Amino acid sequence: MITSINTKIIATLGPATQNEKAITALAKAGVTVFRLNFSHGNHKDFEKCIKTIRKVEKRLGKYLPIMQDLQGPKIRLNRFEKKFTVHSGEVFWLYTCDRPDEHTDKICITYPKLTDEIKKGDRIFINDGKIELKTINIKKGEIQVHTIKGGELEPRKGVNLPDTCISLPSLTKQDLDDLSFGVKNKVDYVAMSFVRSAKDVTDLKARLLKMKSKAGVISKIEKPQALVEIEEIVKVSDVVLVARGDLGVEIKLEKVPAVQKKILELGFKHKTPVIVATQMLESMIKNAQPTRAEATDVFQAVADGADAVMLSGETAVGDYPVETVEVMGRIITESERTLKTPSTCPIITENIDEAIAETSAEITEKINARFICCFTSSGWTAKLISKNSYQHPVIAFTEKEDVARRIALYKGVLPIRVKKRLKTLEEVFRTSASIIEKHGFAKKGDKFVIVTGSPIGVSGKTNLLKVHTVM
Repeated sequence: MITSINTKIIATLGPATQNEKAITALAKAGVTVFRLNFSHGNHKDFEKCIKTIRKVEKRLGKYLPIMQDLQGPKIRLNRFEKKFTVHSGEVFWLYTCDRPDEHTDKICITYPKLTDEIKKGDRIFINDGKIELKTINIKKGEIQVHTIKGGELEPRKGVNLPDTCISLPSLTKQDLDDLSFGVKNKVDYVAMSFVRSAKDVTDLKARLLKMKSKAGVISKIEKPQALVEIEEIVKVSDVVLVARGDLGVEIKLEKVPAVQKKILELGFKHKTPVIVATQMLESMIKNAQPTRAEATDVFQAVADGADAVMLSGETAVGDYPVETVEVMGRIITESERTLKTPSTCPIITENIDEAIAETSAEITEKINARFICCFTSSGWTAKLISKNSYQHPVIAFTEKEDVARRIALYKGVLPIRVKKRLKTLEEVFRTSASIIEKHGFAKKGDKFVIVTGSPIGVSGKTNLLKVHTVM
């Protein structure tokens, strides 16, 4: 069935939702993509989750893409044994250690090379910025800090170093092990944490290609270094994710909204889907209703053109995971209902695919057609139309199951798999009309736009458009 919302909802699975009953309820409530956070959990649990998602997908008759979110070079505190509370103005020593599971009576940062790279005056943020420290003295393996903003130091909390250029690789040994697991279990997207350059993205794409994986790469923007070449990163990414949690610690908080808006604009310019994530309905972890500010945040992200919005703790550990998804769906519906088709000047382009995609959206709007229908072998046509169709749903036919799952993330796109190869244009037009009418997507007299290409089945050859009326 065609959903009532175009913007997709991504839900993170965790202790509250890793069972079949919860996954089914989330999918029925409106979740399209399930995120597996590899910063927590183990391969045995993730394998069970993947099998359950595929089982639910088959039973519900809808594609549910799986996003593997790699931990990346995340620096944390160790598992120190005592509780520590530091107060504003207090001076104390931090230490470095080799292993994150190292038990000591000292507070250690799990990056042994840190004292070679940090400088006096550099800031250290702990636990999403709740604690702020400033470096005043450095020795081998030891850092003396002045407490700017105090609080309780807890084991394994994240450490952010916005002023320090660290030399950690983009993919750690743990990431590579997790990536092998993800490829083996055929995840649909791999989210790369702490992307710093376009090369980070292209290197991961090359690695996936070598591993014979067709998974798309999602670039998580959460480091200030990424903002230096953000346009290049958007260009080479399959999807971009605005990770406002770490980003809001690494850069000044007041700059986050402008960065989000800029990335959304670049996503539209380069036809790259953009996900907005972190703290969207955070209060619903413990409350049955969100705050008005949170509702406005989701509304604005949709209004600004987000292709998907993501829930983290709300569905992973929250008390109201299904209710959160339902609330998010209602906010999205209201935002999309009030949106108007942007009035834009025609873009002069020599790219026929883009011209056809833009024209299909304009024609659909002008003749008040129900939706756009396209045939795609790689997902490219569906992505182009998705970024141009504004409010009209896109039904995308493909013969490949992996493509069907990937394009399910795209805004407004409903993938339908055609299990036989179509050889002629007449077959394409007849098949699309037959499936549309069979599923009851349109009634007699309804119009829809069909976009395809000739030769049939060749990627990047979108060059035909037809208006069909249901008879």
